[in-house]
Amino acid sequence: MVSLRHTPALLVILTTTFGALWPMFDAKAAMLEFGFPLHLAESPLTAPIMVHAESRTMILGLITALFYIRRQYAEVDTILAIWGAYAGLVDTYQVWTLGDHGWAVFRLVSSWAIALSGAGGLTASAR
Repeated sequence: MVSLRHTPALLVILTTTFGALWPMFDAKAAMLEFGFPLHLAESPLTAPIMVHAESRTMILGLITALFYIRRQYAEVDTILAIWGAYAGLVDTYQVWTLGDHGWAVFRLVSSWAIALSGAGGLTASAR
């Protein structure tokens, strides 16, 4: 049964599974949305790297979805905690150093909210 406490998990599943498809169709737009500057997003050398990286993101999203469908909510929370904390730091650092400080702060706050929901066992507590 779906609960409001599942919202962070479902958000991560949807955004990573389906959002990871975006670079295959429009890598430039996906990179700009991520926070990369225009000169990187327009470089023909960066598109294959973005597609390659996002394929791994989709794999993690699908694994999270599989655990969710199996009702292995503690495993989902573990993924959210680790992924949110680590990816949040890496994404924030990268976007900050590339100059988009507002977007970097948003990434940190939102990813750590996901990490805290996982660390706190929010998905599993909805049983």
